[in-house]
Amino acid sequence: MNTIVLNDIQKLSLDAYNGKAVDKYNVNEMNTMLRAAITEACGGEWNFYKFQKNKWDVYAIIAQTMPVSLKTSLDGAFGDMAEIKDTQLGDKNYFTVPNNDLFKVYTVARGNYDVERQTIVSNAFTVATQKKLIKIFTEIDLFLAGKIDWVEVITRVTKSFGAYVGELIYNTMYNSYSAIGTAYKHTGAFDAGTMLELISQVQSASGASKVQIFGTQIALANIADGAGYSDGEKRRFNEFGFYDMFRGNSMFMFPQAYKAGTSTKAVNDASVFILPDVGERIVKVVLEGEPEVRDTDGTARNDGQPEFLFGRMIGAASLTVEEGLYGMYKFA
Repeated sequence: MNTIVLNDIQKLSLDAYNGKAVDKYNVNEMNTMLRAAITEACGGEWNFYKFQKNKWDVYAIIAQTMPVSLKTSLDGAFGDMAEIKDTQLGDKNYFTVPNNDLFKVYTVARGNYDVERQTIVSNAFTVATQKKLIKIFTEIDLFLAGKIDWVEVITRVTKSFGAYVGELIYNTMYNSYSAIGTAYKHTGAFDAGTMLELISQVQSASGASKVQIFGTQIALANIADGAGYSDGEKRRFNEFGFYDMFRGNSMFMFPQAYKAGTSTKAVNDASVFILPDVGERIVKVVLEGEPEVRDTDGTARNDGQPEFLFGRMIGAASLTVEEGLYGMYKFA
């Protein structure tokens, strides 16, 4: 969100979205309270004409509830690799990335101070955003009867934007393969020695003592160092579908999903990312401005179906223009 202070509707929506019961309310009761807030905005009871008169108050509630749930869900799923900013419309979203290069040490004669000056170099850049839209419709009879479950609509739209941003984060990293320095990437069957070399390169470039390895369950299952595994490690493999450690470095699973409306997987199952466990997060994501909520009443259509449009300004960029920020292993 643009502000740390959440209003009551935002707090209620966030807890309900997270499935978190608070005080004396369970999740179903919190959803009921959200529905009641929307009904109250309509004038206290559902009526087509009251809705038309007060619909912008309803849309304002929707615009309040979506951002906090979206950013919270993204931070929880991708916080280790992506920095996510929620900014005001038109704000300059500057990201400053420090350079990890060490200073060169010169050998000189006593009394000689004539050496090359060096400065602390940082890279600053902005992330371009584009408007992303979701449009849904309903039958006019259901709309007139007040049968739209707005809480369900808000939840599904928020999750849809979240799935899109998650795919955007992954693709931003995956598509930058060609920009990664040759020392930090490899394509071929898994080899423990090659993986250790990639890990060493990322550690040296970033100054990190450990790395984190990210991939889908299928991708991570490729990683085994060839040594004998204990019964406990084998049990964890059966539990997670992959060994959760490689030579002291933790492995984490990307959530896999289908691209919306298709049976095509959103995340590649044949590659893993090697990230330093400290320092800059590799992908920068910007959610700009408040959500846009609009409608058309259906009178311009032969079928009379009302349409509802939800929009957000979204953008992402990767830091991989700098060599060594992370490594990638593609399994042939």
